[in-house]
Amino acid sequence: MASLTTLPTELLTQILTDQTLTTIDISNCALTSRRLYNLTADRKTKYSFHIDHRSQSTWKLISCILSNPRIGHRIHRIIVTWHRRNPHKPKSWTPQWLWKSQELEQIKSICEKHGVEFLYPVIEDGFNSEALLPFLLCLTPNLQSLDFGAIVPSMIYGGTYSAETAVRIFKACERKYTGQNYKVRHNNKDKRVYFDSRWGSSYRRNILWTYSALNLPEPNCIPGLSNLRHFRHGPSGIWRRRCPGWPAEYIAKILLLPNLETASFHGAVAFDPTKSGCAYKPLSATLEFTAGKKSSVKELEIINCDLERSDYSTLAELTGSLEVLSGSILEYYHWWRRSGNKLAHMINTFKKSNPRTLSANNISVKRSNHRDLAFKSAPDVYFPFRAQDEREDMEEMAQRFKEEEEGREYSESLIWKDDDDEDENQEEEYDEYICDHESECGCDYYFYNTEYGGEDDDPYWTDLEVDDDVVLRTRDIKGSKQRSHFVKVT
Repeated sequence: MASLTTLPTELLTQILTDQTLTTIDISNCALTSRRLYNLTADRKTKYSFHIDHRSQSTWKLISCILSNPRIGHRIHRIIVTWHRRNPHKPKSWTPQWLWKSQELEQIKSICEKHGVEFLYPVIEDGFNSEALLPFLLCLTPNLQSLDFGAIVPSMIYGGTYSAETAVRIFKACERKYTGQNYKVRHNNKDKRVYFDSRWGSSYRRNILWTYSALNLPEPNCIPGLSNLRHFRHGPSGIWRRRCPGWPAEYIAKILLLPNLETASFHGAVAFDPTKSGCAYKPLSATLEFTAGKKSSVKELEIINCDLERSDYSTLAELTGSLEVLSGSILEYYHWWRRSGNKLAHMINTFKKSNPRTLSANNISVKRSNHRDLAFKSAPDVYFPFRAQDEREDMEEMAQRFKEEEEGREYSESLIWKDDDDEDENQEEEYDEYICDHESECGCDYYFYNTEYGGEDDDPYWTDLEVDDDVVLRTRDIKGSKQRSHFVKVT
């Protein structure tokens, strides 16, 4: 069999341009010889952008591109996956990234060049890697496809938690003292955190930093957006807000990107992200800057977006060369609002705005059902840490199951006491703590005998003040150990 290095250049080029090859395969080929390195140097690659993953691959990528900008020019497709910090999984608490002084100077210069100075403080902070995505768009002028995935707006997710819990997680992840005070804006009613930085200096519900780049007067000045041809936006989880979805006003801003050809939007909602509650905000209220502008999109997919008839009319007016329209209409989120037949109205308005290009055979829109709510990620997403994460999750699940069994046995022993023993101890004050929290143990069979002094008490209680550093600790309960994620560092 002939060696790979002895094959002619034409055949090697055909082999190395195969899109099924992963980044690791290409890297191994490049390390084989100088000839293969030269052939792979200009190969277009796709990159999986893992937001807030503990491997810190996104931070490492930016560091590599700053030292060798040629790497960014090779990226033609980005697939985004979300791995936010989970308060119940300490392994997911990605530590703070520390930059070199030379790298910070380069980052500041690039931000000023492209008019995204607001990204610099967040990138310098080293906690929210979602802010690196619009910065990466400044370094990828040949980008053609962006898959945003199913977004997770909050920097912390996974069940209910208090603002104080979020502060403790950030302290556990901090690697250097920045001199900043921890302040978190949260809803006074349910204590759930809405913030875009660990201090929550502004109320920006669901406004990702990528959206902030789209809010620029001229977002086309960002190279990665000006040449973008394919865009896909997934839904947002419903566990953090009463209003599910992401702000629909950014659909129009994405459609007006200059070279966009195909676009897919899943789970957008017409509401005002700068205010609390779920007040309806029509898309026409945010499109004053679009007078006379038309989108170049040819294929449009709108799936399970909570929009009104007027919103579909607004989007249809932006199109003029649409060839394919598909999606599903969601009509039961606000069943008390009479909006007529959205399905017929949507089809008619888009046909009216695209009479020459959009034919009836290329329209595939239906009413949504519960089976259509699932969002499928990109099939070719490259996630090298998947096997390791799944293995550790299985180990953690087995350990949690064991602890729950021990806790259940102990709680049952407290319940099924003899009547004589209960009568003797009836007047004794009993305040033993049995379980940390329902969302941590994952079941409803525990009894909570700990009383909290007020609404501001944190269910993840410790004997520490808020300003102390934290690490993992355990607490003995009748021979077993219940975990609590916060203790002082010795």
